[in-house]
Amino acid sequence: MNLAQSNGAADAPLLTRRDGAVFHLILNRPETRNPLGGEMVERLEDALGQAESDAAVRVVAVSAAGPAFSAGGNLGNIADRIAARPGADGQDPVALGNRRYGRFLERFAGSSKITVVLAQGAAMGGGAGLVCAADLAAGSRDSRFGFPEVSIGLVPAQILPFVAARIGLQAARRMMLTGERIDADAARAIGLLDYVFDAGRDWEEGVAGVLRRCVDAAPRAAGQTKRMLRGLFGQQRWHEEELGTYLDSASQSFASQLRTEAIEGIAAAKARRRPDWNAAPSAT
Repeated sequence: MNLAQSNGAADAPLLTRRDGAVFHLILNRPETRNPLGGEMVERLEDALGQAESDAAVRVVAVSAAGPAFSAGGNLGNIADRIAARPGADGQDPVALGNRRYGRFLERFAGSSKITVVLAQGAAMGGGAGLVCAADLAAGSRDSRFGFPEVSIGLVPAQILPFVAARIGLQAARRMMLTGERIDADAARAIGLLDYVFDAGRDWEEGVAGVLRRCVDAAPRAAGQTKRMLRGLFGQQRWHEEELGTYLDSASQSFASQLRTEAIEGIAAAKARRRPDWNAAPSAT
C-alpha cells in the first residue's frame, strides 16, 4: 500500500491511516473485543473530524484488529458507571455517555464522505449498530451479528434507528427482541451487509474492489447523492428535527435499565446462568 499518513501509537485504542483517498479507522482493543466505551468513541469522533476536514479524503473505512470487529458497549466498569453521580447540571452521566455514541453515529451516517465498515468476526450490539450506520458494509464469511441488549436487561438505545433504517422495522424487531445471532449470509439477505467475502485473499481483493469503486465516485456528486437520499420519504425532517430528540430520550431509558434489570442480566451473563428478572432492582 501507498500510505500517505499513519497516526497513533501501536497500543492506542484507535489507529488511523490514510491510504490515498481512503482514511482508515482501526479499532485496536482486540484483547477485549474492541468495546465501544467512552475513550473509543472519543477517538472515533476525533478521527472522523480529521477525515472530514481533509479534502483529499473521499472514503472513511472502519475496521478492527483481532478476531472480532466489536462486542459493543463496554460493560466491564458497570459498578463505577452506576455509582457515578449527576454533575452540577443534574444530568445523568450514564445517559450522557450513552448519548455520546448516538451523536457519533449521527455524524458518521451524515458524513459527506462515503463511509464503509469492514467487519471481520463478531459485531454485536453497538458494534453491529456501527455496521448499520455506514453507507456500505462488508463482512467476512465467519462474521456473526446480533443485538443482545434485551437479554441482559438493556435497550439498544442509540443504535435502534440506524439498525431499523438499514434492515427494516420487522427484521430489527425480530433481532432486537429475541437476541438472535445471524451469520454473514443471513446478514446480507436482510440488508445488514452489502458484501460478504471469504477470509484471506478473497477478503483483501473484495475490500480493495469496494474501496476502489467508492474512490472512483466524484466527491461532490457522492456527497450530493447522500444528501438527496436522506431527503427522501420524510427523512430530512426526521434527521434534522426528530432523531436527536429520540436519542436523548433513548439515553435516559438506557440509564434506567443499566441501574435496574441490567444489574441482574449482566451478573447472570458473567456467571453463565439464566437471569432471574424478578430479582432485579426496580426503577425508583
